[in-house]
Amino acid sequence: MGRLMSESCGRVLTAVCIASSVLLFSCGCASGGGSGSVPANTHATLLITATNNAKIPIFKFNLQTLTLLAEDGTSVPILTTPQLVELGSINGVARPLVTTDVPQKNYVSVKLTYGPSVFVVIDKSGGPGTTNIGTYKYGPPTTATVQLPLTTSLAIAGSAMGLLLNLNVPQSTTYTPFFDGSSALAPDGGNTSFNPVFSFSAVSLAANPSTLQDGKVEDVHGQVTASSGNALTIATDSGSSFTFDTSSSTVFAGANGAAMPPVGSFVDIDAALQTDGSMLATNVQTEATGLQYDMIGQIVEGTVQSYFFSSGREQQGPNLPNGTGFYDNGVQINASAQFEISWPNGTPPARLPFTPTLNAESILPGQNVATPIEALRSVGNIVPVANVVTLEPQTIDGTIAAISNLNGQTAYQITLFSDDLITLFASAQTVVAYSTAETHTVTTSPLSVGSVARVRGLLLDDGGTLRMVATEIEDGVPGS
Repeated sequence: MGRLMSESCGRVLTAVCIASSVLLFSCGCASGGGSGSVPANTHATLLITATNNAKIPIFKFNLQTLTLLAEDGTSVPILTTPQLVELGSINGVARPLVTTDVPQKNYVSVKLTYGPSVFVVIDKSGGPGTTNIGTYKYGPPTTATVQLPLTTSLAIAGSAMGLLLNLNVPQSTTYTPFFDGSSALAPDGGNTSFNPVFSFSAVSLAANPSTLQDGKVEDVHGQVTASSGNALTIATDSGSSFTFDTSSSTVFAGANGAAMPPVGSFVDIDAALQTDGSMLATNVQTEATGLQYDMIGQIVEGTVQSYFFSSGREQQGPNLPNGTGFYDNGVQINASAQFEISWPNGTPPARLPFTPTLNAESILPGQNVATPIEALRSVGNIVPVANVVTLEPQTIDGTIAAISNLNGQTAYQITLFSDDLITLFASAQTVVAYSTAETHTVTTSPLSVGSVARVRGLLLDDGGTLRMVATEIEDGVPGS
């Protein structure tokens, strides 16, 4: 199979390592006396999310440790096992990293240590008609530590709670593109700096959480390591292992139908943090059973709806070159492939003004898909065949150009940023996003024409018009 991009496209996979200048926050820890009694513990789940726009679609963050510092001067380790987390895919939603017991105290600052990491920029810095994929290294040669005083002290209390780490990607990262609008390497091309801008907050658990702010975790990919009774244990791509409870209300869908997925299956799970510290799966989408690898990412090249390249920003399977950023794995769709749409509630929302369709003819670059496969193209140069293709949620960020009402639902016409993968590879500048009864909107003020919005949902091609069925709508992140 031929590639859509010729060598003249200026494809760049060069890695340049630049030591970052780390912004180190000072912390004034208050000393305090105590009665000598041992404080009770709260079962806390550390969650991670990102605030991002289209400029850096893949951002692998090498988080080494995270520690809370109490007002009495003591420190409590929360995360002690390093994890490599892909933040581009969790823009605006939360995923769990670890659960641990935390002493019930007031905490005044948070300290995190991170190691060498990579991010990927896909742009046209090589000039008109080019598409460059540049992998940039950032961070220290070994590790660096940054400490953030909390504006309001964090009270750990109750039987269980969530703790949310949110990294602002565009505010934390600066870089010089490899090219300067020509085919020549820019003098400072590849230079980076990384000054972490992040927030840390408590998550109050709701009985039926709807957003990351009240205990909802989303889009947790992993491979099933145990499946018995009402419990499902998965190993995630970031290196964690989690057990999810299931109930009669859990929606099972995908390649395994409405059944509990067997051991070895690749799954995508949405869940709710519970007041006892457990996680209850609300949706389990089985992406495949009995395969070696799972490649998840936006399609960046495609031909005749049968052969495409995935960005592979999330990957699972043996002997993967993890941490390389853009993976660029070629996949061929089986002529009789099973196509699945990962609806949060198992079925499309009611009263959509179009019929959601996913098939070989409607797959297009820019869509986020999961394609479990038996082998990798990079081994033997044999293009693997996907028997199941699952449309996964993704986040878009852009400016609202128009607002209308169709079938009683609000439709937002969103003009995408020029560096959005949908714009670059699907040559589409707009997406129509629908707010339904199942959409959760968390914005500081009502959206209007000219507002920048961040929308997460399922992107579909409706006869050439791109439509997104939104699950979350949030304040947008300014573009480049």
